[in-house]
Amino acid sequence: MATISAIRASNSRITPETVPRTAVFTGATDGIGKATLNRLISTNLPVRVYVIGRDGKKHQSFLDELRQSNRQAQITWLEGQLSLLADTKKLCDEIRRRETSLDCLYLSAGFISSGERIETSEGKSLSLVLNYYSRILLMVELLPLLNSSPNSPRVVSVLNAGYESSSIYLDDIDLEKPGHFGLGSLAKSMSTYTTLSMSRLAQENPHVVFIHHYPGGVSTDAFKKAWGGKWFWPLFKAALSAFGTSPEDAAEKVLYLITSAKYGGRGVPLGEEQKAGMTLTKSVQGGDLFAIDNKMKELFQGKVMFELQAMNASDIIWRRTVETLAPYSS
Repeated sequence: MATISAIRASNSRITPETVPRTAVFTGATDGIGKATLNRLISTNLPVRVYVIGRDGKKHQSFLDELRQSNRQAQITWLEGQLSLLADTKKLCDEIRRRETSLDCLYLSAGFISSGERIETSEGKSLSLVLNYYSRILLMVELLPLLNSSPNSPRVVSVLNAGYESSSIYLDDIDLEKPGHFGLGSLAKSMSTYTTLSMSRLAQENPHVVFIHHYPGGVSTDAFKKAWGGKWFWPLFKAALSAFGTSPEDAAEKVLYLITSAKYGGRGVPLGEEQKAGMTLTKSVQGGDLFAIDNKMKELFQGKVMFELQAMNASDIIWRRTVETLAPYSS
């Protein structure tokens, strides 16, 4: 576990050799993603960042401010709907056309459900696509670039590490049956799917560092958009203000995940009292997923992972994932 002071100290020592020289950011127009992008650009180091979003005009002033603040940064806006897998594939194709390697894939675009199922024009759950399927598609499609990077490439997905569960519907991965779709089942399912699928990709691509991160309650507008009209919103808002994390502190943690040698490969060297991080399988050598909670504690989830293994959950979930992404994959 790293303290916020140690994290800030590490981030202050990021150099041209340890900063991600090429990065793709999703979810960077609001909340944690926006704060993380801002923090990365504030290093004043030479970076090339692709920012994916829906409405470039809406965010033009923010992007211009970033460019003005760091003349060495190249910030390219790519417009598309990550809620649509066809659009996600086109965005990946565009990045692969422009780049030969990639150092960082940061994923935090998502959708907090208010409880009802909303489907996309492709006939899929908006929550599942944004929080799981499009993220996995981005990982898979951009893995050739990540594997070509000489700079300790990393994939950081900000979601729900630590909430994995064996109480999921393996016969209904997309939660389509009556009574299966709800806030509780959705949270458990997305966390479990993400951890198992990222673990698989990490084992198959040991050159790439994979990190699933739970940021905790962060004071952003995302919760208000989803739950602002609910009866419990005033209570939740008060609790978030009192006990939640600021987007700026959350961004410091994410930048640390992206750049510190704690998580393997090249990165900012560890301080005297810091130790190498451990993966889900308690390895420090990489080749497996790092699961990190909001306290920056490494998670192992031994009991749950054993139960999921006994259920053959990883293979069942991966087969459904491949089936869903097949029409949009290279």
